[in-house]
Amino acid sequence: MKAAVQPGKSSLRFYFLGLLVAGLEEFITQGVLKRTLTGWIIPTLIAFIPFLVLVRMIGWWVARSLSEAGAVLIYFLAAGAIGLLVEWFLIGLSPWRDPQAPILPLLIVHLGMFSFWASVALVPRWLQDDRPEISKLRGSGRRFLICSLVVIYTLTFVVPKEVQFPVSIGAVLLAFLSLNVFHFGYICKLKSQSGNPNRN
Repeated sequence: MKAAVQPGKSSLRFYFLGLLVAGLEEFITQGVLKRTLTGWIIPTLIAFIPFLVLVRMIGWWVARSLSEAGAVLIYFLAAGAIGLLVEWFLIGLSPWRDPQAPILPLLIVHLGMFSFWASVALVPRWLQDDRPEISKLRGSGRRFLICSLVVIYTLTFVVPKEVQFPVSIGAVLLAFLSLNVFHFGYICKLKSQSGNPNRN
């Protein structure tokens, strides 16, 4: 069975949603926390437009030989892995940068980075999937994303400056790690529909 695993029905909307997710996070981590309120825009576009083009191509390629659920899983893993490579080798946030860093916080941070890049690629997919069986997950995922961003922005701008960085980064990590619930829920929904001949 050929997988219907296109990264969103509308190319422009796929890129818009991906850049929106990335841009809203980058505004906090780069614009506010690093005090470059205007300097985050161009780097965000330079980093995430090629990334979205690449993962979209990966999505089309894996769709040729895998089931829809399998292809989306590979797409998710590839997007997160590409993001980690960018963080480690281009940005310099490698896990071996500080050999003395505690293992558990280090693991959480890098899982969060993985989840962020994977979310930039996958959120536009399930937000554009208009099949009835996806509607509940799509609606709850959209509400969670909006509420999470509201909480992140609120905390960032109301907490004292001396704790702004750890509080904001903690909220960002929690939000994007939690989005994995919706990503894997989406993949499970696709898998459960794979044997339904009446699915779209």
